[in-house]
Amino acid sequence: MSRQATGSIRYYGGCWRAIVTLRGTSRCTVQLTTCPREVEDEEKARARARLLAEQACLLRAAEKPVGAELARTLLQLLGGSDDRHERPLEAIRRLSTGEAAPPPVASMTFAEFGYAWTSGELRSRYPDHIKKKKTASQDARRLENHVYPVIGTIPLEEITLDHALAVMERLPAHLKPASRRHVAQVMSRVLTLAHFPARVITANPLPKGFLPKLIDEKAYTFLYPDEDRALLGSRSIPLHFRLLYGFMAREGMRRSEASDLVWADVDLERGAVALVENKTREPRAWALRPDCARALCAWRARRGGAGRVFVDEAGEPLITRGDGRATPRFREQLRSAGIDRPELYERSETRHPIRLHDLRATFITISLANGKTETWVADRTGHRSSAMINRYRRAARLVAELGLGDLADMDRAIPELSEVTS
Repeated sequence: MSRQATGSIRYYGGCWRAIVTLRGTSRCTVQLTTCPREVEDEEKARARARLLAEQACLLRAAEKPVGAELARTLLQLLGGSDDRHERPLEAIRRLSTGEAAPPPVASMTFAEFGYAWTSGELRSRYPDHIKKKKTASQDARRLENHVYPVIGTIPLEEITLDHALAVMERLPAHLKPASRRHVAQVMSRVLTLAHFPARVITANPLPKGFLPKLIDEKAYTFLYPDEDRALLGSRSIPLHFRLLYGFMAREGMRRSEASDLVWADVDLERGAVALVENKTREPRAWALRPDCARALCAWRARRGGAGRVFVDEAGEPLITRGDGRATPRFREQLRSAGIDRPELYERSETRHPIRLHDLRATFITISLANGKTETWVADRTGHRSSAMINRYRRAARLVAELGLGDLADMDRAIPELSEVTS
């Protein structure tokens, strides 16, 4: 008697994943998005893995061979949310009983290939050409919300520029230019990968220049040095937040980089920091400002030197990826510190209210105003083009002309740290 297929499960990347056999030694890893908790969801993940393994057995035993990509797509759909099971189950039943014939491999649809990319299956097959992407879940949502409903069922080799333009024409009117460009980018990326390394199509049908131009018509918002001092000096704001804000404004890290920073990344003996994993996947290292190094030394003595650098009293990260509370809280704390410059809170066609991300703009603007070079700034921010940094030069000239000076030493601006380091 043959053993019942159960599949196997592993917990990594923030959720449970099931591993099932497609054919022979070919395996498929399915992200179980409804099972994010390592302990509480283990039994639920095992049950889902059994279901996936059973359906994979049906696909392997189908009268007409089912292509690996189609099988992966159906299993990925089955591993998703609980309210979308019926369609993939019905499709597997029809394929396994011969009621429906699978399309030839050459007729892989845009959606099938897209799912293979965002699920990580393509990366496992072509590790030299496709790197792990932290925003894969965001890409999947853009494809599912805007692209698949229009061209998802069309075979890849039949996709034309007109199809892509139809996707762009149907985008909701409220989407911002950056969001429209993101949709175009993921659509183009799928077709680029289908050309190479997958070699499913002979060429990407989207021409150079297809991506919408990103025109940022809104003015950059940043803190003046005296506003930064008022923020860091306000004891009404928890110390851990002030330390984070002061560090971001003085070292230029992205909010995700600062949130993920661990003590192992910081060499306080020499006053240096190294970021190995970051958005651009280009490791970078630089010398910390001496006042930042002193502030971190005082903070480590106060909180300990293990794990993440910027945590609250309970040891939890201050900000997380996709945290929608971070920016509203930042604005509230600015107001509580008595910082009431109107343009910081203005929302109009030419300006947006200050965001937590704008502490990075503060770093670039103040640094340029005080004579730092573009190379010095880019070493810290990770910008790869002069065009990105040049956007801040006009505001930097204003700061220089007004003689506003540099940001105060962080260990002196934060009263609790000043008492320790003085």
